[in-house]
Amino acid sequence: MNKIFVFLILSCLVITGQLTTTCNQCWNVGSTECCDERKFQCDGSDCMTSSEYCRIGGVDYRTILKGCSYEQLCDKCFSVTTKDDFKIRVSNVCGEGDGSNAELDYSTDICDRDLQPNGYQCPSCFTVGNTDGCESTGYVDCLGLEKECVDYGATVILSDGIARDLSVKGCATTGTCQIAFAGIPGGKELKRTSLSCTPAIPKE
Repeated sequence: MNKIFVFLILSCLVITGQLTTTCNQCWNVGSTECCDERKFQCDGSDCMTSSEYCRIGGVDYRTILKGCSYEQLCDKCFSVTTKDDFKIRVSNVCGEGDGSNAELDYSTDICDRDLQPNGYQCPSCFTVGNTDGCESTGYVDCLGLEKECVDYGATVILSDGIARDLSVKGCATTGTCQIAFAGIPGGKELKRTSLSCTPAIPKE
């Protein structure tokens, strides 16, 4: 069963509560604008817009997502950083009340203010063509809330419809493995080979 990137999954979940809120809903892969915004009933009081960006092999992919809020993601940045040609940025902004994400548009400076060096580092590498792992080409400085080292291998399909075998090592936001990181923004995971997270290494 295909797994959509965790933020696409979690955004469809609802917060258990007694309030019911009407939120705008859309998912437009490969774009920064919603082509069709529908209304969706959410349990809870908040709505969310996720601005997603990833860079793979010199190509940028952008996706906008609107839907129900998820408390653990509201107003927070998720990121994966390598010193190679692979990175992920996801910014989640929440609003309170009916239609509160209608005017929450794609952020053009995703996570930029949050991604400062934090004194940690991880082994880094990225390869296309295999899912069996890649050999570290050195260390990358971790940024923001990235305090875990991730090792990920999978076959994923991107917004261009092409399936790729990927292997990645780098810094990741704390909790990446716990929330089932399962791909990249705007992508689907077809087959996972590996996923592990270890504490990032303090820089001396």
